[in-house]
Amino acid sequence: MASWRVLLAEDEPLMAQMMVDMLAELPVEVVVARDGREALARVQEQRPDLILLDAVMPELDGWQVAAALKGSPATADIPVIFLTARGRTEDKVRGLELGAEDYLVKPVQRDEILARVRNVLRRSERRRAVPPTEAPVMRGRLDVMRLANLVQALEVDRRTGTLHLNSRERRGQILFIEGRVAYAMEGPREGEAAVFSMLAWEEGDFELELTSGSGPDSAAVARPNEFLLLEGARRLDELPARRRALEELTGPVQMFPLFREGLLRRTLPGGFHRLVSLCDGSHDLAQLLDASTLDEWDTLTLLGRLHGLGMLQHGHPAKRRAPRLGIQIPVEFQSLQTFHPAQSLDVSARGIFLNTADVFPVGEDLLVRFKLPGIAHPFKTVGRVVWSSPSDTPQGLPAGMGVQFLDLEASEEGILEQYVVELLLDRVLVTPPDATE
Repeated sequence: MASWRVLLAEDEPLMAQMMVDMLAELPVEVVVARDGREALARVQEQRPDLILLDAVMPELDGWQVAAALKGSPATADIPVIFLTARGRTEDKVRGLELGAEDYLVKPVQRDEILARVRNVLRRSERRRAVPPTEAPVMRGRLDVMRLANLVQALEVDRRTGTLHLNSRERRGQILFIEGRVAYAMEGPREGEAAVFSMLAWEEGDFELELTSGSGPDSAAVARPNEFLLLEGARRLDELPARRRALEELTGPVQMFPLFREGLLRRTLPGGFHRLVSLCDGSHDLAQLLDASTLDEWDTLTLLGRLHGLGMLQHGHPAKRRAPRLGIQIPVEFQSLQTFHPAQSLDVSARGIFLNTADVFPVGEDLLVRFKLPGIAHPFKTVGRVVWSSPSDTPQGLPAGMGVQFLDLEASEEGILEQYVVELLLDRVLVTPPDATE
C-alpha cells in the first residue's frame, strides 16, 4: 500500500513512464503532470510528499514552478528534486538556490534515483514525526471577528505569520510581515483582489500560524493596510447597488463576438482580459464571479460598463442588429426641400437617431448627410422615419427621430460599423479598474 505521494512533472510521455516504472518498487503513489501549470494545480489538489521536477516544460518551466512553490508558505516545505537534461553548473546552482533538495541530470540510473528519493522521503518522515514547534496562535470564526478587525489587530501587534481563512468552499491565505499585509491569495485571485474578496466574507473560520517567508510576486500587496481597509469598506458599501444593476443578467453571459474579439486584440490589464475571455456564453453571472481573478466589485463594475454600452447579448441591446453609439457631431437632414441642422445623433450601420425637436412623421423619406471625425468620406443617404416625437416622452426617450437607412452601400455600412465598434471599445477602456492577473 502506498504511504507516500510523489508528483512527477514531466512533459515527455516516454520519460514519464520510465520514471513511473522505476519508482514502482517504492511504497509511493506517483501522480504525473504534463506541464508546469498542471503541476501547480496538482500540488494544490493532492499535496504531494515529494516533487520530481523537469526544468524544461511548456506553460511554466521548472524554475518558475519551483519559485512559486517555495514562495508560498502553504507549499514551501514540500521537497523538490530537479530531474533534467540541463547539466551545466549554473543550472544546478540555480536549482539548489531555488530551494531544491537535490539536482539530478538525465539520464539517471535506476538505483541512483531510488536512493535519492528514499533519502528525501526519510527526511520528510522524520519531520513528520516531530510535532510542530509552533501551534496556531489565533483561531476563531469570521462571524465573530471579520477580516478587517483581524488586520487591525495583527498590525497593532506587528505580527509575522500566515492567516488562513475558510468560508464555505472557499479558501484563502494572507501573509503578514510585521503586521503589514504582504501577500494574499484566494482562489484565482491574488494580491489586492484577494484581500478585497476576503474582506466581504461574513462567515467561516480563520487560523493564524507563526510562519515567515514570502509569496509569489503576483500575490504581493504593495499598498498599506489602511488603504486596503478603507477601499475594501467602500467597495462593500457599493456592492448591493452594483448587484442590482445586473439583476437582469440571467443565464449565460455572452459578449457580441465583434466586441469580444476587438477587446481581446487590445492590450488589457490581466484580470480585465480574463473576464472578457470568460464572457463567451458558457458562464452565468455567479460562475463569472467565481472564475474572475478580480474581486466582486471590480468584476461587477466591468460587467456593468459592458452592459451599459450594449456589448452583452441581453435585453434591449440584443435586439439591435448592429452596435449603436451617440456622437456629438453636426448632422443635416431634409424632406424634399431645405436641410435642417442637428448637433448630435446615435449612429449605427443600419440607421440613426436624430436628437431634434424638428421631426417628420413616421413613414416619410428624407435625405441625411453627416461627416464623422477622422473619416474623410462624408455620408449622404436616403432614410425613412420609423419613430418620431417632438418632445421627450414619459418613457424617458428624448425628442427626435429614428431613421432607417434605405440606400447605404455595403462598403459604407462596413465603415460605419467598424467606426462605432472602435469608439465603443475605447469607451470600455476609459479609466478601467485596477486589474492584474
